[in-house]
Amino acid sequence: MKRIFLCLAAAALAVCPRAKADMADDFHLLQQKLDSALLDIYEGDLDPAAVRQLNAAWRAIDADAGDGASHALAVTDIPLDDAAARIGESRSLLQHLAALEMLREQRAGHPAEAQGWRVLITLPKFANADDGGILLQQQEVRQPDVTEALAKEYIGWQATRTRQLMDRFQRIAARGDANAACVRANLSEIRTLARFPAPLLQAAGLAVPQKEIPLPALNAPYDSPEAGAALAAWRESVEATLPNLLSTADVDRLERLLARFVELIPKEYRNGVQEGKIIIPLEHGEAVQFTQQAQGLVNELGPVWRRDHHDAYEKFHAELAEKLASLEKRIGRIEPQNAVEANTREVAAILEGRFGLSARRAGAKGQVVEETALEVRSALMNSLAAARAGHWREAESLRLDAYTSFDSEIEARVLPRNPDLGRKTERAFLDGDQNEPGIKALLDSRATMEELSAGYQRALQSLEQSVSLLRVSISPATVSFTAFTIVSREGLEAVVVLAALLAGLRGGSHQASRRWVGSGAWLALAATGVTFWLSKTLIQSLARYGEKLEAVVSILAVIILFMVTNWFFHKIYWVGWNAKLRSLSKADVPARLEWLALLGVGFLTVYREGFETTLFLQSLLLEGSSWPVVIGVSAAALFIGLLGLAIFRFGAKLPYRKLLVVTGLLVVSIMVTFVGSTVRLFQTVAWLPIHPVAWLHIPAWAGQWFGLYPSVEGLLLPPLALVYVGGAWLWVRFHSVRVEPPPLKQRREKSLQPAAA
Repeated sequence: MKRIFLCLAAAALAVCPRAKADMADDFHLLQQKLDSALLDIYEGDLDPAAVRQLNAAWRAIDADAGDGASHALAVTDIPLDDAAARIGESRSLLQHLAALEMLREQRAGHPAEAQGWRVLITLPKFANADDGGILLQQQEVRQPDVTEALAKEYIGWQATRTRQLMDRFQRIAARGDANAACVRANLSEIRTLARFPAPLLQAAGLAVPQKEIPLPALNAPYDSPEAGAALAAWRESVEATLPNLLSTADVDRLERLLARFVELIPKEYRNGVQEGKIIIPLEHGEAVQFTQQAQGLVNELGPVWRRDHHDAYEKFHAELAEKLASLEKRIGRIEPQNAVEANTREVAAILEGRFGLSARRAGAKGQVVEETALEVRSALMNSLAAARAGHWREAESLRLDAYTSFDSEIEARVLPRNPDLGRKTERAFLDGDQNEPGIKALLDSRATMEELSAGYQRALQSLEQSVSLLRVSISPATVSFTAFTIVSREGLEAVVVLAALLAGLRGGSHQASRRWVGSGAWLALAATGVTFWLSKTLIQSLARYGEKLEAVVSILAVIILFMVTNWFFHKIYWVGWNAKLRSLSKADVPARLEWLALLGVGFLTVYREGFETTLFLQSLLLEGSSWPVVIGVSAAALFIGLLGLAIFRFGAKLPYRKLLVVTGLLVVSIMVTFVGSTVRLFQTVAWLPIHPVAWLHIPAWAGQWFGLYPSVEGLLLPPLALVYVGGAWLWVRFHSVRVEPPPLKQRREKSLQPAAA
């Protein structure tokens, strides 16, 4: 029985790849036959055998499809007397079928199969196909938010294609190149493409229109004014049925992005091209990409402008599209910079003067993320140009500008949702990963231009993945859970440090010391609250210095922790060994400063975690509403409070000496983690160089929890804390023996004397 089961499983595995290949082959075969049959119709010579082949190809596609809604779209009987209309309809239905199958596989948790259907979809010109592909690479691929995003992406594509097909058909008709078969095929294809199946609209969260789209009454000649007017009126009815995917905020964001693209095009071109030659392909490629994205946005915003700026649209939309097309050709032909800049100024003049667009910065989440991404890309490109010119210091400064912009607006939003992606992108800016060094490491080592270009490209790709992830909204439950996780993690670390310190301060003689540590912790909680309040105003204005501020707080925490570790050995750990150590402790830490050290460690231990928690929570507030964050923080505060109470209460009943050993080890381990994290922060803000260890792979969680990072500095400096601790222990042990009290020394000498006979 087992052998039969294994054979069946092997057969299934062998068949699956072939099934996928058959699906793609059947799809492409039907597309080719539809295109060929359409040409035959235009020429007035359609063979009945070709129609039978179309019907057979449709039946093969119908067999491949697994969704009921997809089966309903299959056209398995194309009549010969109306072949033109049915072939045009089939071309659009095939697109809708692929989209439905993509969503079916995505909901089933099969990202590879969903991607297989997705790549079969015909895209409009200038379309961005990255977002959906990145979403299908996420772990939680079955989320409803992913379904909605993929459905909206598809509907946006086909709405744009509908307009592009309409533009093309109107031009063909106006030139007098359309015959009756051409008219029937194009009208049917456009109408069917604009009439999205109800399951697709529902998946995108859109209303299903009740109104059908009637075909226009067009009579030959099709280039007559009457035919043109009828076609224009029909276009208006088609536009009225297309789903509105753009809210007012979306329109505002896209218009500002369009203005920013146009603003950046000449800068990227200037950095990438000199004297008619491409000196930095990445920069030139950015100019090309920004131009194409600007063309795509003009198409996407066209219906909105037609409604809101009708006169400007009628007079200048076509001219704007022509000037952008001309700009793309100039950039492709590597024309002089002044020609590209003049063309760009013409485009900018139309956008600003006729449509009222500007590149002003706003505060909504989607606006800030995409505009910040543009700023990061621009800064990286300028950094690469500076490195190309040998201006290494300027290149590093621009890299740091790019990273701080990414860190303050994008990374902080990505980390709670996809920590691996956030840290992967961060490392692309810094030391990199294994055999792919990051930008800072490449700049520090004065790498070749080829290596630098590859490093910058990796950072840009990771940046695009992060932006695509943030385009999908985050659910309230996810916000609450993330807030709970963040506060619990940071709070637990603070509680462990405090418990380790207070464990060695038991007894009435240390009551004042415990009070100073506790006062510092409560003061830190109050300071964290003030920091959270200021983070919306003062600290937000200092966002570009966020990593530097955190580095300063971290180094202060490390210094205080070093002081207290030293004091811990002298004042507490060896007090039972020798009373003389009290004088040693006083010599090391004067009594008048002892309270300050205790207050400082209590404060900085908690505030270091509170500062980082504040930054994370502000990012979550930008991602979702306030109540989910409040719920998550409240639950975490209750959890940490109960845990801390248990630790402090039961810890007081544990054996003193053993507890000191355990808590001492905890203090030392956390101190090593603090040193590793501080080294990383110093590297981030360019206060330390980075020399990556290419062959060593350290997982991201090791950096988060233990402060370990695969660079020479990240591996050598944290262990110095252990060297310090070991040296302090040996020093205390040596001196404690030297100053051993006479009674104890006499007893030992006596015990060593031979017994009397």
